[in-house]
Amino acid sequence: MSNTEAHAEADDNLARNEILTDNEIIRTVIAEEKDDDNDDVTPVNPVKISHSEAVAALSTSLQWAEEQNFEAHENMLLRHLRDRAFELKIGTTAQKNH
Repeated sequence: MSNTEAHAEADDNLARNEILTDNEIIRTVIAEEKDDDNDDVTPVNPVKISHSEAVAALSTSLQWAEEQNFEAHENMLLRHLRDRAFELKIGTTAQKNH
């Protein structure tokens, strides 16, 4: 393909394509993203986390927070959550035994 032919083809392509302002480009991209978001919607079935797993994870988190010298109120929150998960675990176990 010669330079003249290449330029003619490029001119044809430009003539067929719409010239958009910056704002029009932004609106087009946002509209396409919204369309993409709607197309990819799939229901999420969250994995059920057991009380035992929660206790273990919160215990690990508390240990990490203490090693990182978190503030006392932050450690207390993690300790409270861990204790609450443990209470739920004990309550569930007691219900199963009755």
